[in-house]
Amino acid sequence: MLDFLRKRKRNWVIIFFLGVIIVSFSLFVGSGKFGGSSGAEVAEINGETISQREFATQYEREVQRYRDLLKGSLTQEMLKGLNIKGNLVETLIQKKLVLQEARSLGLTPTDDDLADHLAKVSEFQVGGRFNKDRYLQLLQANRLSPAEFEEDQRDQLTIQRLYSVILDAVHVTDTEVRERYRIEHEKINLSYLKLPIADFVGQVKLTDDEINKYYDRNKDSLKEPLKVQIEYLSYPYDHFAASIELSEKEIEEYYNANLNTQFHKPKEAKLRYISIAIAPGAQADQKKAALARAEVIVKEARAGKDFAEMAKKESNDATTAAKGGDVGWITAGQMPAAIDKVVFGLAKGAVSDPQETPAGFQIFKVEDLKEEKTLTLKEATPEITKKLKGEKAKREAAKVADRDREKALSGIDFAKLSQESQATLKLTNLFSNGEVLPEIGKNQEFYKSAFTLGPRDTSPVIEGQSAYYLLRLKQRKEATVPPLESVRNQIENSLRDSKAYELALQRGNSLLEELKKEKDIAKVAQANNLKLNETGWFTRGSQQLPQIGELAEMKAGTIALSKQNPFPERLYSQKDALYILAFKDSQSADMEQFEKDKDSLKKQAIAESRQQALVKFMEGLKSKARIKVNTTFLEDT
Repeated sequence: MLDFLRKRKRNWVIIFFLGVIIVSFSLFVGSGKFGGSSGAEVAEINGETISQREFATQYEREVQRYRDLLKGSLTQEMLKGLNIKGNLVETLIQKKLVLQEARSLGLTPTDDDLADHLAKVSEFQVGGRFNKDRYLQLLQANRLSPAEFEEDQRDQLTIQRLYSVILDAVHVTDTEVRERYRIEHEKINLSYLKLPIADFVGQVKLTDDEINKYYDRNKDSLKEPLKVQIEYLSYPYDHFAASIELSEKEIEEYYNANLNTQFHKPKEAKLRYISIAIAPGAQADQKKAALARAEVIVKEARAGKDFAEMAKKESNDATTAAKGGDVGWITAGQMPAAIDKVVFGLAKGAVSDPQETPAGFQIFKVEDLKEEKTLTLKEATPEITKKLKGEKAKREAAKVADRDREKALSGIDFAKLSQESQATLKLTNLFSNGEVLPEIGKNQEFYKSAFTLGPRDTSPVIEGQSAYYLLRLKQRKEATVPPLESVRNQIENSLRDSKAYELALQRGNSLLEELKKEKDIAKVAQANNLKLNETGWFTRGSQQLPQIGELAEMKAGTIALSKQNPFPERLYSQKDALYILAFKDSQSADMEQFEKDKDSLKKQAIAESRQQALVKFMEGLKSKARIKVNTTFLEDT
């Protein structure tokens, strides 16, 4: 679940509506309560601070977003796994740095600029014109003051202006795109010699002196870590569920209270889209040209042309263009109101008219639809029963665990408590900090408590995914350096491997020098009784070499061997082998296919160059910035 959430953190809606985010109102502002170091700031960037209040507001918005996504099943363990605090601090630091740079360049919008921007927001308009009452009504509904909202909008416009300056400076010529394509799509075939490290192990001779010296030099790495053994009482929630009874009234009341949030499934649409971007501050004739281009695309799509193929060639959104504009299933209400109304007014298979947004013109195609549905009480009863029984069982388990803890603190041992309640007494093996016990899983509080317990301590009641726990320390084994004899085999294996690698390296360099003189890898192989292999055909842009896989010294697209330069200057390695490569043959890239794909390849190259420019820009800002982060604050729960 956590992996899925991390991948969804920058979903297409957020990326696509980069400009629209400025005027989106699906906001959540928390109460301002937040655990942290009292009076301390979260971070300081070049003298400007991120306050706890600012951080708390953004944090609660993020948490609420995950709550909405997970429909109430978000737990504290999941929150920790998502590292929302750490990621949010990084985001806010980057925002501060960008705003500081933009202001130093004089890119802050004036009051008139901000007013013009807000006046164009369709959500604030009535009859096509800005309406102050509508504006204030929407802000009030989202618990925002005009000053707070307008300050945020000014920041967003400032950031957009700076990004526009950076991105407008990025240019990619047709020649650069053609050369990149020629290199990446040229196919080559290599000959190679493989020297397995294992073949040299038999040549290694070890002395007692070498073993003793290794032991003395590496005592810290050989040290066995602190380990503990824990006995614990487990209070599984499902053990308490069997005795839980629910009335029909409880089920019906829950159904009615959660009808719209849990049992009403809004309409969903599976979408593809094409984005025709417009640069910020574009002139009227540029907008007109972009709209004309969008209208041609709509006409061709409605005439039956493959929308996915058109998206690959025409869309300026490189993220989705590569997937034919596919953005997956979108729920009604997930997008800004104006776009939402258009999309969910389309029939299955229909293509929208061009829709203007701050990001440009967007064209949508509805691939499939799921109609709105509300589960009946009868349909929802199994789900409600499971949920309510689970909640009651969990509360009952907590009550019993709290009662048993009080008894344990008074001196009653865990074995007796296990007999008196529905708890299960268990004993772990010795384990070190960082190990995950299969029966417990990734429960940070369990392990933190296990390593802080004293001989007679009883832990607090610890919440897990499926049970509560009470812990006591059974055994504590301090970190120690083991005697030489107990790690002798480990040392010998490590020394053999390193010495075998050195021998293979010597042999490989000798063969490489011989190859440079002979200029024929087949002769070198025959003279040294080695098998000559071939990779088979692959493109220079490949991540791995056929028959070989990844090589530590080689990145994709860095294979410089050619007919003019057939032999490398170095050996290439994997963990268990060394390789000597030699050029054998090549096949030129299909430049006719390049001409067909040139436009989409250029868009892709520009998108990649722009992304690299933004990353480089941000790295530059951070490298010269004075940044202090309150790590104590981030550790607070």
